[in-house]
Amino acid sequence: MYKELRRQDRRMDRTEAEELLKQVDYGFLATAGPDGQPYAVPLNHAYVDGYIVFHCAGEGLKLDNIRQNPKVSYAVCSEHEVQPEQHATRYRSAIAFGRAEIVEDFALKKGLLVALASRLAPGVQFMCDDEYVARTGVVRVRVEHLTGKKSE
Repeated sequence: MYKELRRQDRRMDRTEAEELLKQVDYGFLATAGPDGQPYAVPLNHAYVDGYIVFHCAGEGLKLDNIRQNPKVSYAVCSEHEVQPEQHATRYRSAIAFGRAEIVEDFALKKGLLVALASRLAPGVQFMCDDEYVARTGVVRVRVEHLTGKKSE
């Protein structure tokens, strides 16, 4: 189902790729519309218990796409540095594939928002009242397949 990396010499193991998902706080979510039109959007995330978690407005194109086709991919990259003399780029990247779920359970949603806030704004008091939870969209992506790649 998933193609193997062509450059096995640059392959990260799953643990290393998961660490990258935990370290990097933003990435690009790719969805597909009903007509197959791809849509990629940058967003902040937290990696919580095998899920990529993000928040958003309660409506919009990414949620419409997820509702009709929950299969998504999510890409992160760090340590990106172009090396002109070598005609190369030094980087660490990971791509996750999985199924997105719009979280409806209030208690789970609140807990994920707290986890996301703790990741993105450590030490800052987060006011997560019921009204905020009710109006905020939360999505989690169960990571089913994860690849990582690096160059040194």
